[in-house]
Parts: sequence; C-alpha cells; structure tokens
Amino acid sequence: MKIKFSIQASLMRMLLCLSIATQAVTAQEIGPKPVISMAKDSLTANADFLNMHYGLFVHYSFPGKKYQYGSTDWIDGSAIQSLDELADNFDAEDLAQKAAAMRAQYVIFTTSHANMNVLFPSKVMDKYLPGHTSKRDVLKDVIKAVKAKNIRVMFYVHPSDGHDFTKEDQERVGYNDGPPYTKYNDFINAYYAELVDRYGKEVSGYFMDGGVPKKILDLPRLRKTFLSRQPGAILIQNGGLNKTVNDYGAFETLEPPYPAARWVVCKPITGEWWAMKNSVIICPELAYRYTVLQASVTNRQGGGVNWAFGPHPGGKWEIGVASFCERIGVLMDKSGPSILNTHPSKAYITLDKQKLVGLSYAATESVDGKKTYLHLFLPPKTNVIKLPTPADGRKFTSAKLLSNNHPVKVHQTAEGVTLTVGKSDRWDDVDTIIVLQ
Repeated sequence: MKIKFSIQASLMRMLLCLSIATQAVTAQEIGPKPVISMAKDSLTANADFLNMHYGLFVHYSFPGKKYQYGSTDWIDGSAIQSLDELADNFDAEDLAQKAAAMRAQYVIFTTSHANMNVLFPSKVMDKYLPGHTSKRDVLKDVIKAVKAKNIRVMFYVHPSDGHDFTKEDQERVGYNDGPPYTKYNDFINAYYAELVDRYGKEVSGYFMDGGVPKKILDLPRLRKTFLSRQPGAILIQNGGLNKTVNDYGAFETLEPPYPAARWVVCKPITGEWWAMKNSVIICPELAYRYTVLQASVTNRQGGGVNWAFGPHPGGKWEIGVASFCERIGVLMDKSGPSILNTHPSKAYITLDKQKLVGLSYAATESVDGKKTYLHLFLPPKTNVIKLPTPADGRKFTSAKLLSNNHPVKVHQTAEGVTLTVGKSDRWDDVDTIIVLQ
C-alpha cells in the first residue's frame, strides 16, 4: 500500500475539521459487547461482514531492504535494524487499547508487507526463504490482546508480493519462472495453508493486497487453500474484486469530497500507512461523519470504513493518534445504536459515490426496520427540518432526539416530512441524531 497527499487536499481536510470540531473529552467504556462467534460457512461470514461498519487497519512491518515508500520506524525516526527487533518491541496490549478506545468492531493486522518478512515463526518461510520470519509470534499476541476486548481480527496478506523480493529470493520461490508459475504457487499456497491452519480458528478473514494477478497466481487454488481450511473466512480484495478468489472489494484511497462506497474503504489518518514521523491529518469528527456515511450506503457489501494507523516499536504513536482514538470513541458512544448494528435506511437512501462534503444528512435504520436514525450534519438556521417523502412510503408518527430523548414534533404529508425540535434544544456540532418511528 502507498499513498500520496496534495496540499489542496490537506487544506480541505483542515478546514472541514475546524468547521465541525468540538471540545474533546475522554472516552469512557460503555456496556458489554456481544461475544464474538466465528463464522462456520460463507452465509454466516456474509452476515458477519454486513454487520461490520468500522475498523482499524494496522501496518507494522520491516522490509529488510530499501523500500521506496518507507516502513515502520522508531519514534525518533531511526531505522529498525531487523525483523526480530521489530517483533520483540511490539506492544500488543497497547494496540488493543487503542482499538477499544476508538470503539473499533474489528482490526486488520499486517502479517507481512513488502518483501514478505512475516511476524511469526513460519516453517514454510524457513524452508523457502530463510531469514524472513520472526522468532516471536506477534500474530498470536495480536489475536489474544484484541479479542480480549471483544474485537474481531482479520489479517492482511499479499499473495503476489514476489515483485518486492530480491532477485535471489525470486529465484528461490520461482517468481521469474514464467507461466504457469508452479513453484511460486506451491510456495504461496503452502505458506497460506500454514497461516490458516495456525490461526484460522481465531480470525474472521483475510484482506488480500496486490490485485491477485491471474497471470501469476492460480486463483481457484488460492481460494481453495483458504476456504477448505476455514469455510467461514471473509475474503477481501484491495483495489478490485475478482470473485474467483475473493468475495468483497476494497478501496485504499479516500480524498475530498469523500465519496461513499459500497465496498469497504481504508484510509490512513496520518501521512502514511505505517508509523514514521507524521501526524494526524484526518480529524476525528470528519472520520466519524464518514463512518456514518458508509453505514448508510444502500446495497453495501459490508466492512464500512477502516481508519488506518500503525504503532512505533515500544507502544509509541505518531502525533495525534491517541487523541484521535479517544475523541472518535466519544462520538461513537454518543451515537448509541444508530451506527453499529444497523442497516442502511430504506426511507432516506444513500447511493454509492455520495459525497460527504456538502451532505446535509444520512440515515440508517435498526435491524428490525422499526427505527430510522437520521444523522443531521448540516442543520438549518431554524429549529425546523424539512425532509422529502420516505422512499419506501413509510409513515412516521413519532420522533425524538437520541441525545436526551426530548420529543421532536412530526408532521408528514404527501409532500414530505417536517420535524420541529424544541426551542430549548440545540443542534449538535458534529451529528444531531433523530430517532424516527
């Protein structure tokens, strides 16, 4: 994964954040989350993914050679000297605390990135590419710490990462042999078989980077390697969707005006995917609103949005990451049942590619369809909101503010719905949530 930022886009983000920022407070833990159950088949996996709206994407990697986009550094900017130095200084508990503070439903964690230096003692890698495994089982520690917070875990993988290998390593695994790339496919499937056999009972799925090129990879074989061992695995493809292997698509780009997507969207909140010497450039209020937008998209596949950032060794973070987690956690707490565990509203529909910038409202609904949650981003000058006629023809008879349960007057005609809030109530600076029934 790589990313580029423009000055214009950065200024746009700053202005949007300033326009919706409110006083930060400390996130508090709320009621118990449901215990995670692992999907046993594709239907259950589909239902699980549909109910995922909000995740954390974590890169923590050591390329082992010069990599043009950089990699995880120490907080003082000094380079990590070995894979074991990276692994031995990983703080799994601190990562889990950050995920819990932001109220993430799931974490995608990188098993390896450029040059395939994997964060567990892999026998397959020792056979094919000696020196590419860590002694510490970081993946096991991630699973233990994150799932202890009742947060799901998925793994980032890169089946076609041979292009990042040295020439010597490419020869070892047959990356340059040409079609049908038998030796490379034997290697990559043996490795993923080991990964799934080792961790498949504890993780919900796999995020595949690199576009799964059919010229190199035996796609049906790759899918079978995952699903024959873990039938309920969620398989996501970055930057596209080839259903010979994967079931869901993903984007790794998001810039102003922040369009919605049916696929899961992954976006770094700092200048890169991994911890270097950057700082937060996406404010939590903007991230929160986009999370709402993604939850509201009709015909969404699932997954919603992943806000991406990674740690420095030793449990250190780039400037602003900790406060981002705390602040967006507060906003998620205030949203109550109106984002997580919801479906897109059938009354007020959000279409694919809807722009967040300039959007007045988005809507979700309870799983049983009885409650519509109107998320008002740009309130009117008065205490009266005028909405169009519900797309599904439903009739609203009551409404209230989610924040304080104060009643909201409802008047519905053939021309639309008018909502009037009490004169003592004020619009929230980030999201006024009205519950309609």
